[in-house]
Amino acid sequence: MSRSMRFFLAVLAVLSTTLALADPPARVGRLALVENGVNFRVDRSDAGGPASINWPISSGAEIDTERRGRAEIWVGSTAFRLAGSSELHFPVVDDRQISAQLLRGTLTVSILEREQSDDVTVQTPEGRVTFAGPGRYRIDVQGDHTELTAQAGRASFYDGERRQPVEAGEKASFYGGGRTQIENDEGQDAFDRWVAIRENAVLANAGQRYVSPAMTGYQDLDTYGDWQSLPDYGAVWYPRAVADDWAPYRYGRWVWIAPWGWTWVDRAPWGFAPFHYGRWVQVRGRWGWVPGSYVARPVYAPALVAWIGNPGWSISFSFGSAPAVGWFPLAPREVYVPSFRASPTYVRQINVTHIHDVKIVDRALRDGPPRRYAYRDLPRAVTVVPAQHLREGRPITPRELGRHDQRELARAPQARAVPDSTWLPRPPREERREVPGGRANRDGAPLMRPPANERQPDGRRDDQQRMEMQQREAQQKQEMQRRDAEQQEGRRRDQQRMEVQQREAQQKQEMQRRDAEQQDGRRREQQRMEMQQREAQQKQEMQRRDAEQQEGRRREQQRMEVQQREAQQKQEMQRRDAEQQDGRRREQQRMEVQQREAQQKQEMQRRDAEQQDGRRREQQRMEVQQREAQQKQEMQRRDAEQEGRRREQQRMEVQQREAQQKQEMQRRDAEQQEGRRREQQRMEVQQREVQQKQEMQRREAEQEGRRREQQRMEVQQREAQQKQEMQRQEAQQQEARRRDQQRMEMQQRETQQRQEMQRQEQRPPESRGGNREGGERGPR
Repeated sequence: MSRSMRFFLAVLAVLSTTLALADPPARVGRLALVENGVNFRVDRSDAGGPASINWPISSGAEIDTERRGRAEIWVGSTAFRLAGSSELHFPVVDDRQISAQLLRGTLTVSILEREQSDDVTVQTPEGRVTFAGPGRYRIDVQGDHTELTAQAGRASFYDGERRQPVEAGEKASFYGGGRTQIENDEGQDAFDRWVAIRENAVLANAGQRYVSPAMTGYQDLDTYGDWQSLPDYGAVWYPRAVADDWAPYRYGRWVWIAPWGWTWVDRAPWGFAPFHYGRWVQVRGRWGWVPGSYVARPVYAPALVAWIGNPGWSISFSFGSAPAVGWFPLAPREVYVPSFRASPTYVRQINVTHIHDVKIVDRALRDGPPRRYAYRDLPRAVTVVPAQHLREGRPITPRELGRHDQRELARAPQARAVPDSTWLPRPPREERREVPGGRANRDGAPLMRPPANERQPDGRRDDQQRMEMQQREAQQKQEMQRRDAEQQEGRRRDQQRMEVQQREAQQKQEMQRRDAEQQDGRRREQQRMEMQQREAQQKQEMQRRDAEQQEGRRREQQRMEVQQREAQQKQEMQRRDAEQQDGRRREQQRMEVQQREAQQKQEMQRRDAEQQDGRRREQQRMEVQQREAQQKQEMQRRDAEQEGRRREQQRMEVQQREAQQKQEMQRRDAEQQEGRRREQQRMEVQQREVQQKQEMQRREAEQEGRRREQQRMEVQQREAQQKQEMQRQEAQQQEARRRDQQRMEMQQRETQQRQEMQRQEQRPPESRGGNREGGERGPR
């Protein structure tokens, strides 16, 4: 595909994005690992601070590591791993490209999927690095040059004038002025070994069987949980070693990240994918994450929750009554309606893993959220905290949680949308700065200050000196930011100049690459058309199923309309007698309402049963087809064997008839041709020997076929035994995990009991005596 065509498609993509109400990117990154000193900035205007895991990485993010620091960032199926004393920026992270900029230090890029290799580029002071396919690539920015090592895969380096390919196992050094040095990659350091360990752990991950590799954050699921399959939900992931009062979206914090707004940042090491994709479900009292239907490129969401409360709602906490806000996770088949500006197509794509009927999504966009949610009144699912706590972005701990029963939650108002500025106003911009003893939030909002009892009292003079020191530090910081801005502006101009030179070089090379690119474009177009055909077939199948469901709903609606007309006629007759039987009429109406509710409930159960029966019949049909195919193959094999035996028998019969005819002719001429008869007898003896030899060869061939068949059966038996052995080992591993979990739970209970005994021993004798006289009133 030519550069001009690519530019035209890019312009179309930009126009389509603008027409689609400026949808936010569907792809984001994740700060997956932080070791020792790592600092993070949302963009250049952010003062920055210590990094925390599970922070979303979007356009403008900046990460720098200290001398012994290390960091790991995942964007879909691509990992960016930073060594110490390194600085990495992400100018652009969206659906079309992942543009990184390494200013100093060491970066290793691990690309696991071919589809994402074309999207990734890394800019260095000496040029830009592109990748031809999956692999592992190390980039070192030294004082006067850049080193590119292709540990696996093939990369290219473009310095503005020419493109230098780097093959697997090669290390290339690029200096200013176009000087290049290529040598073999020999030896690995501690950072390479650390990267290899991290990458091997991801490659052994089984989560790719259930979710798309483009889903950011799936890499840690196998380490901290287990997968199971349920008939109603498909693949379900259960986290291990969570607290008894744990619930989704409970332990972490809320932060404001543009353009999505309030975004959940969980504190669990696995807490990214389960809180930005899919839904949560409770199965036998245990929380499980349901990713839903497989989608090649799932759409990121800031938090898949519904909200409770309004600006005037207050509730009691352990420290007293205060304005509050609550939320709970969405269940499967519940529509997520974002608060940020998005097109209807974007909303359908973000819900497509759990809701295939677009009419349900469009109805939610038009009418707002439903009146009832699955987990709306469930205390184990609802989290309620003071509104000020959420506004300031503080981490949620058990101390701030409000404990409320089901009746109290049922009386709470249901929020129609995500809290806005009238409910949880964001602080003014002049307040979004670094505070003493604390750190600015990622969006500029101050985080939790130290408690008052931890602040050391000083005199006014010390406070004044401290404020003057802070002002000087702020001035120095502003001066450094100004210098950084000037340097970045110079780099931006150099980058623009390099891009102009690059475009000129690309135009010169365009004539040479045109034929190859046209062939590649035709191949990709053919693949795209095949993919569109498959998608069209799937879409037709879904439309057919939707049409059947709609026909069933239409018939049900007609039946209900007939019932309603009958009920109206019945009510009309009752209304005529209402003056004498007013009490009976009211009772009859109440019974009819209950009856309609029971009918609707039965109808919903019947529809669920029909859907389950349809899925079961579809599975049975596929199994029957598989068995028929196997039987057909077996019959074809038998027919082929019978056909071979039949042809061999016919050949032998023809030979026998020919021999008989020949013998008859020889007998008739025997009296006159005695000499010839004897010669003929000798030839017949030879012919019989040949026939016997052929018969022996045929029998040996049959024996050889039986021997090969027996060997094939033995190989199948050995494979079956090996499969049984692997299943037995997996069962033993699952049993070991279950025992480890039971042991950890027992240790937790013993720890709680020891803590309870220590608290009882630390109480004064009077309080222990009071408890004995008044009964045990302590926490259980």
